[in-house]
Amino acid sequence: MLASVSPLLSVVSSCAKAMLWFSDLHKQTRGNVRALVEELKENSRLCFRVIEDDVPPEAVISRFSTVVFDRLNESGFDFNTVKRSAIPDFEGLSGSDLAPWAGKPTKLLIDSIYDKIKDLRSIHALNAKEPKLWRRRIINIHKRLLLLLRHASE
Repeated sequence: MLASVSPLLSVVSSCAKAMLWFSDLHKQTRGNVRALVEELKENSRLCFRVIEDDVPPEAVISRFSTVVFDRLNESGFDFNTVKRSAIPDFEGLSGSDLAPWAGKPTKLLIDSIYDKIKDLRSIHALNAKEPKLWRRRIINIHKRLLLLLRHASE
């Protein structure tokens, strides 16, 4: 599952570790960024339910939240305030499916995460017969979430 990028994400590869990282990030942030971190944390927790606990994807897809993101996006919020620097070329990133993210701004990664969440909810609502597809998409969303977490925590 997440093994394809294990050197990169191994530091946050369990739910407990990731939630600690999210809590640390939460303590470092204020206002809108803090609200966004909390929403990302809950979305990550839902991904872990599917990946680690074998919860059926259809049980969590409708629970993914985009409320904070949508509110901030509508107001013109600068998502690069989550982390101003570009995403580094972390050890283990090259050669993985996350390699294209090295050097890109934080905003693009956040936009991608939420775009994929919205796409998954749409697919689920219109085509309830592809659970393997849903699981793969949740794993891909989660890898991006963990990359964002690692980037924002550095």
